[in-house]
Amino acid sequence: MQYFREYYYKNHLGIPDMLFQREIGFIPFNGTMIRHKKFDSQNEIENFVRRAIPRHLYYSSSYYRFPDQHKMLEKEWLGAELIFDLDADHIEGADKMTYMEILAEVKKHTLRLLEMLMDDFGFEEKNIRLYFSGGRGYHVHVESDRIYTMDSDSRREIGDYIKIEGLNVEDLKLLDDSYFEYGILKKFNIYISNFYRNLDENYIKKVFPKSWWNYLEYLEKYYNGEKIRDFLSNEKGNKFKLLIKQNKSNENASIDYDRIMLGKILEDFKGNALAEIDEPVTTDIHRLIRFPYSLHGKTGLMVKPVAIDKLKTFNPLDEAIPDMFLKRDAKINLKIDKFSIEMNGQNYNIARGENSVPLYLAIFASAIDVADFI
Repeated sequence: MQYFREYYYKNHLGIPDMLFQREIGFIPFNGTMIRHKKFDSQNEIENFVRRAIPRHLYYSSSYYRFPDQHKMLEKEWLGAELIFDLDADHIEGADKMTYMEILAEVKKHTLRLLEMLMDDFGFEEKNIRLYFSGGRGYHVHVESDRIYTMDSDSRREIGDYIKIEGLNVEDLKLLDDSYFEYGILKKFNIYISNFYRNLDENYIKKVFPKSWWNYLEYLEKYYNGEKIRDFLSNEKGNKFKLLIKQNKSNENASIDYDRIMLGKILEDFKGNALAEIDEPVTTDIHRLIRFPYSLHGKTGLMVKPVAIDKLKTFNPLDEAIPDMFLKRDAKINLKIDKFSIEMNGQNYNIARGENSVPLYLAIFASAIDVADFI
């Protein structure tokens, strides 16, 4: 707590627009969430934070006429940013990853989300604010007149699109060609073409373990002539529609190869194209989100703004460390057998017991509860 106090006394918060219309909440080091606070200026909220020393600090993504009222109806909701929370909780296999691997994986999903927001929904960079959450992922805020008054159902539809929910082979058959000219379906159409260009025998064996050779013969017979050349070369063509078209020789086939393979292609496409977001955060029009430049109580790292064009190279374990923690050391007692991490460009491998380490590493290890300060 003493280092958080020192940080807040020497640093400023990133103040959101219309602060006086935002609800403020925080979690102290000892206690549960306290919310329904209102502040009119940067000076006012920073003075409060320096007295309260929050372990976690939040503000509402919503704008209210009376943000300090305790009942939602009495707050008089005026609108809300569109928020996306990307975190390890929704990444398959994250429980077996290291912290550094989690950060890398969540970044992939964040990049996919940003691409969809700009390419598919038409938002400009000036409408999007990106933050490292201070923990295991990123927060994306969309600020636009197009979304402020959207209700939860409309936001859920956006979330479903981002997660590619409800896309299946049977429903795709009902769509005409125009649907494949933009958005996620255009990407799927291109994916099919690239998929078949790189298709190998081992993959076929996984999909058709008992009839893989028959499938090779099927491809040779029906897709190895002029049709397959058209299929792969015509980027504007609808690859999906070609693949589900039943020809006379295949109408009575015991195995519907195209349908089975397309199901697998679609499954792989989703795994490579969707962004795993915490959808309840996106649909919640009263959500509290972490305050920019506050410290995350479970890591000691900053909630840091990130330029969209810098995300690919952004390293939270270098760039989200407060400067004031860089040139000081501290002693900790490691409670587990060993702990390894790369922070501030250095690899650390520490063993159980007493260790002298940089202050930022001591704060991090204490915050994730693998060590105690001595």
